[in-house]
Amino acid sequence: MNSANRRNAVLALVLAAFMSWADVLYVSPAGRDDDARDGRTPETAWASLPWALERVPEKHEIRVAAGEFWLERPLRPRSGHRIVGSAAVGAAATRLRSAAGWAVGPSASPEAYLVVLERTTNVWLRNLSLASTVEARADGAARLRDCVGVRLESLWVEDFEWNGLLLEHSSGLVVSNCVVRNASRQKRPHHGGQVRTRWIKHSVLTRNTIESDLPTGYGYKGGGHEIVRVERNLIRVASEFSIVSVHENEYGLDIGRNDLKRCVSVPKSGQGTNPGRLGFAHSVRIHHNCVTDSYTVEGPRNHLRVDRNHVRCEKIGGRVYTHHGGISHGPLWIHHNLAENADRNFVWMNEGLAENITVVHNTVWLADAGDRTGSILDAWSGERLNNWIVHNNIFVCAPSRPRRLMPAARGVPAKITATHNLLVNVLEPPPGNVVADDPGLCLSGGQPLP
Repeated sequence: MNSANRRNAVLALVLAAFMSWADVLYVSPAGRDDDARDGRTPETAWASLPWALERVPEKHEIRVAAGEFWLERPLRPRSGHRIVGSAAVGAAATRLRSAAGWAVGPSASPEAYLVVLERTTNVWLRNLSLASTVEARADGAARLRDCVGVRLESLWVEDFEWNGLLLEHSSGLVVSNCVVRNASRQKRPHHGGQVRTRWIKHSVLTRNTIESDLPTGYGYKGGGHEIVRVERNLIRVASEFSIVSVHENEYGLDIGRNDLKRCVSVPKSGQGTNPGRLGFAHSVRIHHNCVTDSYTVEGPRNHLRVDRNHVRCEKIGGRVYTHHGGISHGPLWIHHNLAENADRNFVWMNEGLAENITVVHNTVWLADAGDRTGSILDAWSGERLNNWIVHNNIFVCAPSRPRRLMPAARGVPAKITATHNLLVNVLEPPPGNVVADDPGLCLSGGQPLP
């Protein structure tokens, strides 16, 4: 069974499981935790989720009315529990908060989350607001480990210490239509993520808004993915990266159609396993995103594909693709991207070794970068690169600041085959390319959207 069929089979099983809940029970601030009540109607509702979870069997839905619910210890839903609030925002929101007597303090404990799921299947959390308080700030909203088929939908997650959502060693996860804000306040000793994953498979994170105006924490931080889609998300963080995964085992990670403020960082310092041996077309694919950073993709990463992105550089000092040390024999494909106002370079090779890079069908406008201006394709030495193929691109340099296609010295031109490119305001263009002073191109029309 190929990777696409495996993914579809897992998601079909998860969907089937979500269709099989039994009874509906109720929790309300107006209720009462009393064994004389059965919780089966709004009129006989219980008053708290801990009380309900101790009494509700698997495969039951718990509907939680609007209002605030103060938690002194983590909630532990059972397999098959579906917890559905009234709304995630507004006057009708169901709000779960850490109480002043929160039993698990800021100790980076695995228990320090409002909801803890371990070795559970087919749990659904929906239409809930989860936050901690200054008096009792929890590490995060939800922690999953060794779970299958968990669905987190329409959650509002805000103001946590370490990771808003922590998803580990699990498969068949769906995280959709959630808002995660300022959910990674501390560095312990490294930064966490508003959403943090480790070793997840056959999962999708889609249509979420991930935001932070704090100088800490990544937007999405992951590692060890297998057939995982991070797609159609809005990620706006004030510092660090929008998306980062530095793990050596990445198989079929798909980062697509996102709106990103900052860099996507997927470096691996040494050559990782060929994903083709396990039936995967790529380790990581970054495609159809809108990125408004001049430091767009950070490598190196073998079997990486960067394609069809709209890069609108709004800051100075960056490169669109950067190889920051390490060894990568490739392949790396950079193709069909549109970049506006690229600053220092389009592709930049730092230390290490970068081989078998294909750069084709890109359209790139480069800025007047002043004394920051480098070559369009830049590398310090030919000893650090090999077999770069650069064909069928459009490179337009600013008339006020022409630049070279590549460095003329240090053996670099011998390692880059660059022909059939349209070059505008390029100094000393190599033979085999088309040179034009004014090809009639303009930055107009509708903006591509992710």
